[in-house]
Amino acid sequence: MRNYGMLTLALCMNGFNAYAQQAPVIADYLGEFEGQEAPIMIQHKKQYLHSSGAVVTDKMVYFGFYRLVAGVKNNAYGAFNDAGKVIAPFKYDEVSLEAEEDNAYPQKNYSVVIVRDHGKYGAVDSLGKMICPTVYNEIAVMDPHLLKIKKDGLWGWANMKTGQVLQAPQYDDVNQSYVLEGAVQISNGRKVGLAAADGHILVPAEYESFDFLGYEGSPFFGYTKQNKTGIMHKNGTLVTPAIYDKCSHGPGPDIFAVTQQDKTGFVNAAGKTLLPLQYSHVESLGNFVKVAIGDKKGVVNAAGQEIIPVQYDDIKSFDGSGMIAGVGPVRNAYNNHGMAPYFAVTKGATMGLFDSTGKQVLPFAYSDINVAIYHDQAYIAVQQAGKTGLLDNKGQPLIPVAYEDIPVIATTTYLYNDANAGTDKDDFLPVANDGRIGLFNIATRKEILPPAYDGIEWQNSQLISLRNGDTASLATRNGAIIRGGKQYGFFTAVDTNRIVERRYDNNESVSLLTDITGNVLYANSYWEFRDDQATRLLMPVNAKSDHPHFNNGLLKIWNASRKNLFVDTNGKEVVLEGYSFVGDFYNGLALAGKEVAPGQELFGIIKRNGEIVYPMTLDDMAAFNDSLLIVTKGKQVGLIRKDGSAFLPIAYENISAIYQEALFKVTSKEKEGLVDANGKVILPPVFDYINYREKTGLLEVSKDGKKGIADTNGKMRIPVKYDELYTNRRGDDSLFPILVKEGKWYFYLDTNGRAFPYKSLKKQGYED
Repeated sequence: MRNYGMLTLALCMNGFNAYAQQAPVIADYLGEFEGQEAPIMIQHKKQYLHSSGAVVTDKMVYFGFYRLVAGVKNNAYGAFNDAGKVIAPFKYDEVSLEAEEDNAYPQKNYSVVIVRDHGKYGAVDSLGKMICPTVYNEIAVMDPHLLKIKKDGLWGWANMKTGQVLQAPQYDDVNQSYVLEGAVQISNGRKVGLAAADGHILVPAEYESFDFLGYEGSPFFGYTKQNKTGIMHKNGTLVTPAIYDKCSHGPGPDIFAVTQQDKTGFVNAAGKTLLPLQYSHVESLGNFVKVAIGDKKGVVNAAGQEIIPVQYDDIKSFDGSGMIAGVGPVRNAYNNHGMAPYFAVTKGATMGLFDSTGKQVLPFAYSDINVAIYHDQAYIAVQQAGKTGLLDNKGQPLIPVAYEDIPVIATTTYLYNDANAGTDKDDFLPVANDGRIGLFNIATRKEILPPAYDGIEWQNSQLISLRNGDTASLATRNGAIIRGGKQYGFFTAVDTNRIVERRYDNNESVSLLTDITGNVLYANSYWEFRDDQATRLLMPVNAKSDHPHFNNGLLKIWNASRKNLFVDTNGKEVVLEGYSFVGDFYNGLALAGKEVAPGQELFGIIKRNGEIVYPMTLDDMAAFNDSLLIVTKGKQVGLIRKDGSAFLPIAYENISAIYQEALFKVTSKEKEGLVDANGKVILPPVFDYINYREKTGLLEVSKDGKKGIADTNGKMRIPVKYDELYTNRRGDDSLFPILVKEGKWYFYLDTNGRAFPYKSLKKQGYED
C-alpha cells in the first residue's frame, strides 16, 4: 500500500559511526527503546533518539517502509534511513514518505521522499540524492517508476530513479493507465489518450475514456467516444468502431463480447463477427461463457463457437476441483486433477452431462449432477430418483445409481475410517442406504459390503471392522464376513491373519486368539484385551493411536494372574522371567521393570530375548517428544532416545524444550544452562535464568545478578556484566538497541555491543 504523511525531523549527529568518536552527552534521563525510538531528556528538554544512535529529534512522526523515518525539530522537516543517514535535510516545510513494499511482486516496490520548501515541491531518493528540484507546484507518485510533476497548472512526469523529466508539464492531468501496463493516461479537457513512459504518444487524446476488458495482460482495451464504446489494440489500431453500449473479453484472449441495445454477440481480434447480437445475457464460466436467449441457455467456447445450443433451462459448469466455474476466481480449463470442465445441463426436470467439446456424455435422466473430490481424485456424482451414483472424470460409471448417499463425497455423520487401509485405499468408497453404510470397490465395480452397518473401520490392509449397534463383525478386504453377528462380542485384528475375539457365553467371557479360518490358537478367560490396553511409550506419535497388534512376533497378554505373559503368532505362551513388568514390544524393544525392594520398582528397556538395553535403574520414564524419553533417577532427570541410548545424562533437576528450536534448557543446582540436539553443552548450567526470545533467536541471561545476551551458539553478544538490562520493547526482529546500567550510569548498546554517545544517572520513570 502507498504511504503518505506530512513529516518532520532534525539531525543531532550526522553519520552512523559518529557516536563512537565523540564524548558522551550527559542526559537528564534515558528511556527504553520502543521500536526505532527511545525518549531521552537533554537539558530539561524531552527528545527522541533513533535506533541508529545517530539522530535525535523533537518528535518522530512517521516510520515508513524500508525503515525510513521522519521527525521534527525546531519546526524543520526531513527524513533519514535506518543507519541514521539523513536523506532529506531538516530544512523543509513538509516531508512525505512515499513507498511500496510488495514481497510477492517486487517490481512494484519503490521509495521516494517528497519535500516542500517555501511552497514548492521536490523529491529525494532513498539514498539522499535530490532527483527533483523544489520548483514544482505538486509532485506525486504515478507508478513504481514515474513521478507526476505539476508546474504552472499543467502536469508531466519524471523518472523516479533519476529525476529525468520524460514529459514536460503540458497536460491537464496525467495518471497511471489501468488498461495498458507501463503506459500513462494523458488528459486535456475532457479527452484522454495514452502515452509511453518516454513521452511519445500511443493514442491521441481524443477519447472520453478507456476501459479494462477483464483480461489481465491483454493487449486490447475498450475506448469510449460519443458515449459509445469499442475495442482498441495497444498500438492504437481500432478493432471495432465505437458503436456498442458495452464491450468485455469473452472466453478466450482474442474473443470479445459486445453489447448493443441489450443484445450481446461475439467478435474476434480482427473485428469479425463470430456470433451475432442475439444473446440477452452472458455469464463467464472460466474459459467458456454461458449465454441466454430469453429463458434458454447455451455455452460458447474460447473459439467463439456455440458448442451447446441455446435451448436448455439451465447450465452449470464444474472444473476438476469440484468448484462451480463462474463462482469466485475464473479458473483454467484444466487443473491439477487433469479434468476438463463438464457442463451439467438442465432440461425440464432432468439433467444431462456435456463435455468441454459440447458432446453429450450422459442422457437427460438425472435429478442432479455434481463434481466431487475424494483423496485428491475428481469424480462425477449423479442423482436419479433419490439415489446417487458415481462416474470417473471421463464420465465412465464407477458406482451404480443405487445408493442414497456416498458419504465421503458429502459432509455426513457416517463413520468410515480407512487410515489403516492398504495402498489401494482410494479404490474403496463407502455407500449408504437407510442410514447404514457399506463398501464399494470402484476398481472392480463391485459392492464389497452392503449398506447394513453403523460404522466401518479398516484395522489393517486385509481386515475390516464392522459395527451395527452393539453387534460387531469382521470382514476381509473382499467383503467376506469371517467373524461376527453376535451381540456384545468384539473382534480386533492384531495381524493380517490373526484376530483377538471376546466371546460371551452363559454369562462367562473368554478372549481368544484365532486365525483367519477361526481356528483357536490361544484361549484365556482372564485376558484383559482392550484397544487402550498397551504400553505405547516407545512408539512414535503416529503409531500410538493404532490398535494393539503383534510386534516382533509377540502380543502381550494383560491379566492379573501371570506377569509378563506374551503369545507368539502360533499361540504359544512366552514368559519373560525376572521382571516385575514388561510392556508391549516395538521395534524389538519393550519397557521393563524390576522390583528391587517391597514397593520399589525400577525401570529400563530390554530386547525381545531379554537382553538389557538400558539398565533397570530408573524411577520413572515419560514421553518428552517423538524421539526422546525423559527419565528420572532420584531427584535428577535426563533424556534417552527410544532405542535406549543416552542423550543427556541424568544430572539435572529439570529439562525443557526451547520452543521450535532443537535446544534444551537444563537446570542443575538451581542454575540454568543450554544444550543442543546433539547433546552438546551450549551454555553451562551456571546462570540464574535463561530467557529465549523466539523471534530474535537470542537469549537473555543472568549470572550472579549480572545480565547479558547470548546467541544460540553460545556466543555472548553482550557480556554478562550489567546490573540492569532492558531490551527493545517493540523489537520483533531484534532486541536492540538495549538500555543497560553499569555502576551508576545508564547507557545504550547497539547489536555489536557498542555504546551510543549518551549516558545518564537516571532511567526514565513513569512520571517522566
